[in-house]
Amino acid sequence: MRKFLIVITLLAMSAATAQSFAAEKRALVLAVFGTSTEAAITFDELVPLLKKQFHGRDVFVPYTSPVIRNKLNKDRKAADKLLSPEEMFNKLKKDGYTDLFVATTIVFDGVEYEKLKADTDKFAKANKSIKIKLATPLVSSDANISKVVDTLAPYVRKDAINILVAHGTHSGHSVEKRYLAVQKAFEAKYANSYMGTVEGVPSVDSAYEKVKKANDKQVQFLVFMFVAGDHAENDVAGDEEDSMFSAVKKLGKIPSIAKIKVKGKDRMLSLGLIPAYQKLLVEHIAYNATVH
Repeated sequence: MRKFLIVITLLAMSAATAQSFAAEKRALVLAVFGTSTEAAITFDELVPLLKKQFHGRDVFVPYTSPVIRNKLNKDRKAADKLLSPEEMFNKLKKDGYTDLFVATTIVFDGVEYEKLKADTDKFAKANKSIKIKLATPLVSSDANISKVVDTLAPYVRKDAINILVAHGTHSGHSVEKRYLAVQKAFEAKYANSYMGTVEGVPSVDSAYEKVKKANDKQVQFLVFMFVAGDHAENDVAGDEEDSMFSAVKKLGKIPSIAKIKVKGKDRMLSLGLIPAYQKLLVEHIAYNATVH
């Protein structure tokens, strides 16, 4: 009789554990900088891939940029407003989620990633009962740089000068070395190709100096950012006098920006629209999920 009661007890405990596990709500929080342009379609390309990879988690997409959130939220109802990562964490807690895995489309481990990490650490410290883990950006070490640079191969023109444009960071930040490592890898792999940033190092001015000396008339810009949003439309391809297009025109060159066809429409190329980059990013996020 005693053995029978023990068996019944163990079965009941197992059932309760299974029921508890089944009832656990798990989320994948994909933190993106965001954009107010049509380039937001870039996120629509990635999210289904993550849902397929993480079929046991519900996927949510907060915007890290307060400027973009405020701009887009002006005409949205309260229920549809874009949330910051911190707001999303607290909402998911309120909705009963107990396991949060935070991934990001941020490319480098610079200032934006540091803010996301601070938000994640703050929530973790205040909510010990909730499991929360943060993945690293794809280019957070030199290990993935050559793979990322390889994804650009189909879009680098052999009949033109190519300038890779990254965002950059403020002077003196430790992530500068990562930008310089990407520059070295890109310029070593592709002939007649250079790299610059919207701000910081490597300076795009150094690329202009090389463009000035080259015989080629065509200059193609490739956006080394997850989204080809405001920076691509204005700082790179804009009509303003201080845009990169204007700068190379002053050198007697003909500028263009790399394009990719998405859903039947030509769009400015960005990392987030390159299938090979999407695959690398999903694999990187999946690997981070398994590392303790």
